Amino acid sequence: MSEWQKVKEKTLINRFGKKVKQVLFKNQINGKDEEFILFGQRDGATILPLTPEGMVVTILEFKQGANKILCNLPSGTADFEEEPPAEIVKRELLEETGYRAKEIIPLEPPFWMASRSSWTKFYTFLGLGCEKVKEEIDKSEIVEVKLHSLKDWLKMAQTEIEEPGAIIATFRALPYLTQHLGG
Repeated sequence: MSEWQKVKEKTLINRFGKKVKQVLFKNQINGKDEEFILFGQRDGATILPLTPEGMVVTILEFKQGANKILCNLPSGTADFEEEPPAEIVKRELLEETGYRAKEIIPLEPPFWMASRSSWTKFYTFLGLGCEKVKEEIDKSEIVEVKLHSLKDWLKMAQTEIEEPGAIIATFRALPYLTQHLGG
């Protein structure tokens, strides 16, 4: 199977760092041009932060699309087009929680926000040795910080966490946690 060729694209909406595009692709099977509506934003990153005591640093945050408060891991999108994913998670971890990680381990590959309808990728990381370095979180963040034991977090990720990035970061961290931390 070969990849479809992009024939033409037009930006329909460009607001608040998000875009909606009308894109025409040439179907490589039947040769016809097919129209799709795609959405996206700058790439983002999520971190599973662990304290030296084995506590997972999480946030409670209202998510407009879900119209509810969700438990999530610190995450965010790039401030500028070429901001490296590891810098995104360092910044977001500090801004959202006041914690800083001593070690950040990439959990690759990135995942697609919605592979059929978005070009946006998210990168996941494991943060070890996270310690509180700032008491007040960034004033632009409307979150509540919660600590969970690793055991409780793993159960929550299986049964109640609804944020895909949090689930993927947790799942991808499992081999490291099992091998190095006895998780």
